[in-house]
Amino acid sequence: MITLNGHDLSIAGVWQSAALQVPCALAGEARPHMRRSRELVEALAAEPRAIYGINTGFGPLSGFRISSDDLARHQVNLLHHLTVGQGARFSDTETRAIMVARANALARGYSGIREEPVDLLLAALNRGVLPEIPSEGSVGASGDLVPLAHMAGLLVGSGHVWVQGRRLPAAEALAQAGLTPVVLQCKEGLALVNGTSVMTALAALSTHEADRMLRWLELFTACLFQVLGGEPEVLCQQAQMARGFRGQSLVARRISESLRTHPDFARRIDEHQWGSHPKPVGDGAEIQDPYSLRCTPQILGAFQEAHWHVAQVVTRELNASTDNPLVFPDTGMVIHCGNFYGQQIAMVSDYQRIGLIKLALLAERQIERLVNWRYSRGLPPMLAGGVPGLNSGFSGAQLLATSLAAEARLLGTAASIQTIPTNANNQDVVSMGCIAAKMTRTALPLLWKILAIEALALAQAADARGCDAVLGGDFRILYDLVRSVSPTLGNDRPLGEDIQRLTALLQDGDVQRRCLRWQPEADEN
Repeated sequence: MITLNGHDLSIAGVWQSAALQVPCALAGEARPHMRRSRELVEALAAEPRAIYGINTGFGPLSGFRISSDDLARHQVNLLHHLTVGQGARFSDTETRAIMVARANALARGYSGIREEPVDLLLAALNRGVLPEIPSEGSVGASGDLVPLAHMAGLLVGSGHVWVQGRRLPAAEALAQAGLTPVVLQCKEGLALVNGTSVMTALAALSTHEADRMLRWLELFTACLFQVLGGEPEVLCQQAQMARGFRGQSLVARRISESLRTHPDFARRIDEHQWGSHPKPVGDGAEIQDPYSLRCTPQILGAFQEAHWHVAQVVTRELNASTDNPLVFPDTGMVIHCGNFYGQQIAMVSDYQRIGLIKLALLAERQIERLVNWRYSRGLPPMLAGGVPGLNSGFSGAQLLATSLAAEARLLGTAASIQTIPTNANNQDVVSMGCIAAKMTRTALPLLWKILAIEALALAQAADARGCDAVLGGDFRILYDLVRSVSPTLGNDRPLGEDIQRLTALLQDGDVQRRCLRWQPEADEN
């Protein structure tokens, strides 16, 4: 059970609740804070003063007052006019993450919402009643208004939901689950929709996956050293420390630890041979590896540094109050502000996506080193298992990897600078944070497939070299994983389903724990 108090929800917690369906509940310590903020809202609503979203219109209509008799209807109308989303719905995993992120933000007790709507939101989550949330409609300025309105519609029995793959009217699904819709009171509709919980939830899921992708590429790089006979000198900690980036040093150390499961590489690393052994001097003798090997600590290390920053921002936003106005019962104040503005998540989503694209391009170039017999140091042309020419080996798989990398590159445009004024020019500069987060989610499947192709190619290269000669302990675990779903390629055969099976395996949490040198506690900044 994950308890939500608005202060300590982690990226791992979002992943567990969304992907692994760990139940969630409102923490006991959150309830008194929520009650006090609600009491203040009700007290202020009874006064003649104008308070945005409580007794005024929304956005550019804030100059219009709402009568006390219409306050509840006012909140439902907010949901109605924002329920305009289009496009593919968010996946079940993404929808659960959105629900958890919004519930946690409201649990902080600065939004003036009662416990009942949040309890219902979490009860629906735990019983698999998931609101149908279209993915198009947010500009990330006054929060994720449109998608959150679709989420909030569930609570009043409006719209449609998905239950175990079936689309049902929300009211019907709630009744079947033994749940009763709530009647929203003043400020509550606004509290539900006015925040960055969609973009933040998506960013949390992406950040979880990005960490695993980095770890796979570290392992693949160690395997590439083994099949290409790479020089581990480039992993020396002295060189990393001379640069001074902690992420670079950490990546080099993790690759070295994986390489050291191969006895020959362990000896070369432990004896620091590069510091005392002369390089070959004959014509044509290469004394340095290509950048796709030599510069991996620098490339992956830069991604590690970016990942730390992204994770810090996303975690902070998960535990932030992002609606307007905010209610502070300790001081009796209601403060109008712009905490709903999604620039933080917009910028780190763009940053993360650019880093993921770079990982895709590195993996694609490492595949090229394996299949191109002009540079692969004796591996068969295109990793063909049968007679080259008659058999084309991994030619088609490389074409797919190149296509996927090119598609990923097209996602490199920053969404966070694509502002277009809207809302009668009230929202005259917007963040496009949800679009940035969605673009990152779009890039992730492309990279997973490229990684699957590289894993297949590494296993094929190991077979060509002779497994006993090149497989260190970590490489052996990877090799066995690949061969569990894809036999060695002899004569040409279709590889499409092999790639699909391995793509799924690389994303499996149990597989990641078995294959990766994964000690996240030691790597946190």
